[in-house]
Parts: sequence; C-alpha cells; structure tokens
Amino acid sequence: MSSKHIFISAGELSGDIHGGNLIAAIKSKQPTVEISAIGGDNMAAAGAILLYHIRETSFMGFAEIIRHLPLIYRFWKKTLRHIHRSKPDMVVLIDYPGFNLRLAKAMSKRGIPVVYYISPQVWAWHQSRVKKIKKYTRLVLCILPFEESWLKERGVNAKYLGHPLKDHLESVRSTATTEKIVKPKDSDILVGLFPGSRQQEVERHLPVMLESVRTLRKDFPGLHAAVAVAPDVNVAAFQSDPDMEWIQWLENQNHAIMQTADLLIMSSGTATLEAALYRTPLIVIYRLSNISYQMGKRLVKVPYISLVNLIAEEPAVAEFIQHDVTVDNILREARRILDDTNYRRQMIAYFDAVNEKLGPPGGSERVADEILSLLK
Repeated sequence: MSSKHIFISAGELSGDIHGGNLIAAIKSKQPTVEISAIGGDNMAAAGAILLYHIRETSFMGFAEIIRHLPLIYRFWKKTLRHIHRSKPDMVVLIDYPGFNLRLAKAMSKRGIPVVYYISPQVWAWHQSRVKKIKKYTRLVLCILPFEESWLKERGVNAKYLGHPLKDHLESVRSTATTEKIVKPKDSDILVGLFPGSRQQEVERHLPVMLESVRTLRKDFPGLHAAVAVAPDVNVAAFQSDPDMEWIQWLENQNHAIMQTADLLIMSSGTATLEAALYRTPLIVIYRLSNISYQMGKRLVKVPYISLVNLIAEEPAVAEFIQHDVTVDNILREARRILDDTNYRRQMIAYFDAVNEKLGPPGGSERVADEILSLLK
C-alpha cells in the first residue's frame, strides 16, 4: 500500500473543504498514500501536494467560462502532463463537472479508475451528463440522500454515505474558534450577509444585500450586520461608505456568523445547508449574468435552487432569483422572519427535518474506507 498514489480534482471552495476532510480521513487510515491535487488551502493542509490552487480555477457561469477558455486549456494540459508523469492508481473527482467529466473520460482511456465524490447535480440540469458518469466512473459517492436512487435508476454504480457537512460542522464545533461573535452592546438584531465565494457573485449580490440591511435598520435601529468575506475576494469597493460602523467584515468566520445571527441573507450554495444545520433562519438569493441565466433557465429541471428546499422537498426558505433579487422582496421576507415567531419556528422545524434526512456524521470516514478498499 505504501506506493499508492491518488490524484484528486476539486475546482472550487466547497470542494476544497470536503476534499480536505476526505484527505484527512484517508491519511489517518493510510498515512503512506500519496495525494496530489487540484485544490485549495484545506486540501493542502490535510496533506495534498497541489498541482495548482483553486483560486486560479473558480469561474462562474457560461459567459465567464467561455472568456477564460485559454486559461482553462492551459490548466487542462498541465493536469494531463502531471498524470502522465505521476501515474496515479486512482483519480477522485469532486464536483466541478465541466472540467472533471472531461478528466474522467481521459482517465478512462488510460485505464485509471475514477471515483466521483460529490456528484455533479445532473438531476437538476444537464441530465445528459449521466451517460458520461455511467461510462467513465467506477463508483459515484453521493452526498444527497435522493441522489443514490436517481443515479442507480440510470445504471450508475452509486452509494450514499452521508453528507460531509455533518463532519465539517462537528470538527468546527470542537475547536475554540467556534465561539459566537459578540454582538455589539447596542445591537438587538444581527443579520449575516453571505454574498458568495467568488468575486463575480459578490459583485452581483453584495450591493442589494447592503441596501436591504440599511433599509431594514430603519425598522430595527439596533440592527447590526456581519459580512462573511470569502478567501481571495476583494470587498474594498463596498467599504467606502462612511456610515458603516454597524457592519462587520469578517474573514474565516462563517460558522460564527451562522451561529450568532438572527437572520442570514445568503447567495445560493452549500453555505445555505450549513446555516440550516445551525437552525438559523435565512433568505436565499442568486443572480447570474443575463446570458448565463437565460441558458440555465432552459436547462434546469428542479423546482428549487437551494439545497435546503431540495432536501426538504418543499419551500422551507424563500428563494429570490435574478430579477426577483430586489430590496423590496428581501425586506418583506426579512421582516416576516424577524416579526413572526410562528414563521421562524416553522422554518426551524424544516431545518430539523433536513438534518434528519442527511443521516449521522462520519460520511468522510465512510468515503475514505470505500476509496481505500477500491485502491487495494
């Protein structure tokens, strides 16, 4: 086992978080396994040698990907050269389907077994991709409970072993850094703002979020806000307003904000599920470029965009998409959450049901066991 080598490909922040937990689990069971990767700080800290960092690969939407095609092509050639030289015994792919499905095909041609961990959400859109997944992967390890049966019905070897967020939250809660943010003394309400992990998302979401909390403050004078600032995102342009002393700008404090806030306004993504597991009421928004939205609208096959609603299978939280992302819509929902105790309780009951559906912690350990048994 000492000479085994796994190559892991994750293209964005959420994949890096789950990849980091997976690598830590693999290394705890088999310390001699070599791991090289496309990943970020979490995967590097867990013991992966990075081929390149995800800050170079995090593009969003059709238009942005097209604009960055020359750069993506260079990354692609560099990845193939690395695999040709290092000859990994297995390739593990984490989400990021545009790049990773192509990599699965290339690995299949080379006879390298491919495991897809955190499957692309083909049940939501691009359902034709399931044929590639079936053809080029040895095994798909799902992180959403309904994915296993959906994929199996289409001939894919799939298993649901639990959601890695459960492990991530367990590890976060066990460290001293999870102490709640201390609300300012004059603060009655804390609103957490999560504009996204990419610069493009922040530029589309943060202005309407800030305007919403400014307006909401007229109704709740003791209101303060905390902005979750993602790594490698520049928010300097939004901090120029002199009337900002009631807004905190916090890096690497996502969980503290989620635990402390009375309300969260969040761009759609994995963080919404984390917030639900913390039982903090939230509003989901999302904006894309017009071309990305028009193309996506034709392809998307699900009734909701947030993971919370998809797992709950009903509208547990309000979602505002594209042209519906307005201050008026956000304010109406925010006031309801803050003023209506029964409405808050109902939302939290949905969150508890979602938590139950995800099953027990330990998913990363179970995925590591599955990968290591295949590696043998």
